[in-house]
Amino acid sequence: MTKFADLSASGLVTDYALGSTDAEHERLSSERVERGIARALDDPSLELAYWMSARRGYVDSAGRPFELPPADSGRAVTELADEGRPVAAFVHDPTLLEEPALLEAVSAAARMSLENARLHAELQAQLLKVRESRTRIVTAADEERERIERDLHDGAQQRLVALALDLRMAERELGAGDGTKAVLHAAVASLQDAVEELRELAHGVYPALLTQSGLRAALEDLAARTASPHVVVDAPAERFSPDVEATAYFVACEALANAVKHAGARLVEITVAAEERCLLVTVLDDGEGGADPEGAGMRGLVDRVEARGGRLWLESPGGGGTRVTAEIPCAS
Repeated sequence: MTKFADLSASGLVTDYALGSTDAEHERLSSERVERGIARALDDPSLELAYWMSARRGYVDSAGRPFELPPADSGRAVTELADEGRPVAAFVHDPTLLEEPALLEAVSAAARMSLENARLHAELQAQLLKVRESRTRIVTAADEERERIERDLHDGAQQRLVALALDLRMAERELGAGDGTKAVLHAAVASLQDAVEELRELAHGVYPALLTQSGLRAALEDLAARTASPHVVVDAPAERFSPDVEATAYFVACEALANAVKHAGARLVEITVAAEERCLLVTVLDDGEGGADPEGAGMRGLVDRVEARGGRLWLESPGGGGTRVTAEIPCAS
């Protein structure tokens, strides 16, 4: 495979990440508060839950709903409040109830940190709801794409093919000197062109090959249908979940379309690597570079990848080609 220079050396790197550095820092801060309280109480099993007023319930440090254990669970719960307003709750070893002074002292010392951690947990819960909403939107869009592709293939496309066959049969039954035969011949040719255009349209909406044969087959077909630039595909033959395959395919498809339309590339390499917990998709071209990270196509890719819990990077120095890299989680 042709080797390209490392574009990251230029320093012109745009990094789109679902979890920003601040959000990750907030989550880790909440976890540090939990570990600190666990050490102070000498209870490694301790769990912290944060009250979220909008939900009228508790969440954990990642913003996920947290149910306090029932009284007969073998765990104890100490709830903390600030002027009658719930703030947080400790879920801990029941033996700590025998040391109320220790619990009170640790709770008082940690109260400000707990309030900050609660706000961070509330932010995480809101981000989680946004992510779930975006995932539902992307899933619904993909399902609609598949439905349209099936309707085009099983409906309009099949009717056009049947009509072309009927016209071909009529053409054969007419005499060689009949002028109508020439008209029918031209109609058949036009219908065949329409069928090919419809097939291309259906493939662009959502390629049936992706569902039937998997990501590598769909990418190889995409490469074969691209007249210029030359496209090289290196992808594993194994199957992945439909949402992961669809995300990877549309990242490659959009990046290739940008290279064809805007970059003047002569060569595009599409590489897919199965990492331990994610699929790494890299699309590298030798075109003009200078891709706009705020363009509609790129923003659409960022939204699609982030909706699946992933990250996308764009490296596109002027005159140095473009590299699009997507990290798509394979498991939650």
